[in-house]
Amino acid sequence: MKTLFATAVFSLAAFVGAQAAEITIRAGHTNVTGSIQDMGIQKLRDLLEEKTGGRATIEIFPNGQIGNEAQLVEGVLLGTVEMAMTSNSLLSNHVTDLRVLDMPFLFPDVQTLSEALEGPAKPLIRQAAAENGFRLIGSYSSGIRHLMTKKDIETIDDLANLKIRTMQQPMHIEAFRAYGANPTPLAYSELYGALQSGVVDAAEGATSDYNAQRFYEVASHFSLVGWLNLTAHIFMSEAKFSALPADVQQALLEAGEESAVWQHQHVIDQEQPLLEELRAKGVSIVQPDTTPFREASQPLYDRFIERPSQQALFDALTQ
Repeated sequence: MKTLFATAVFSLAAFVGAQAAEITIRAGHTNVTGSIQDMGIQKLRDLLEEKTGGRATIEIFPNGQIGNEAQLVEGVLLGTVEMAMTSNSLLSNHVTDLRVLDMPFLFPDVQTLSEALEGPAKPLIRQAAAENGFRLIGSYSSGIRHLMTKKDIETIDDLANLKIRTMQQPMHIEAFRAYGANPTPLAYSELYGALQSGVVDAAEGATSDYNAQRFYEVASHFSLVGWLNLTAHIFMSEAKFSALPADVQQALLEAGEESAVWQHQHVIDQEQPLLEELRAKGVSIVQPDTTPFREASQPLYDRFIERPSQQALFDALTQ
């Protein structure tokens, strides 16, 4: 009863705060409430309110309430969505330079990713987004992605012909073809049912989502391959951003950077406790030799880094 009461009070306070603000930015994403991405955008909202004295806030619509990731990106471009947070993989279908961030095994851990995003690559990422009509507010970590399956994946050979769900993104599809699997692009919202019914045998995903979405109920084996260190960007259209008062624009950009630093550390802090929690739930967790996966990934670098601007971003990220 106390928990329900506290939740009600918190929700009422958030509602009243949003109503009291002069400017409310409505933001959509597809992750569950309390996920590592959602916690980041909640931090962004709190920082924006703090920096503007409550004059501006963000109303968050999680769980795909206002659209899936593809719809959110399109909505931002069309002006029907004010702010969105999507995976880099979806945004890079429009901002092709950002495909570099989806290169397999580019970053060994979240700390390295965080440092790279705050380094010389930052202005190149923001410029690439701006050239395609997006104002990038912040870049969060979606965690390091592993394999969720119905059997242990102990070697790359165990992936042979396995139907594995991937994002609808060329890099991801070709990566799993290179690993010997049968990649099957599928909407994230359909994944639980697809694993349960056998439409797919496996999927790739971060520890946080594997736990939060309860995928362990239908795929109780988790192989720590770490093939991708995925990012999630928060963005608006340049037109929507430019329509905000100058001081709110500045506060929003500052809040984006600060919330990203906070969120990266949050991801790092929760990884090991989550793995222990999954073991306690009966999940079989193995750590395969990733050398064959890395070797199979190398040709993708030559294939997908096609333009000088992509090479420049890759060099900035890895210097």
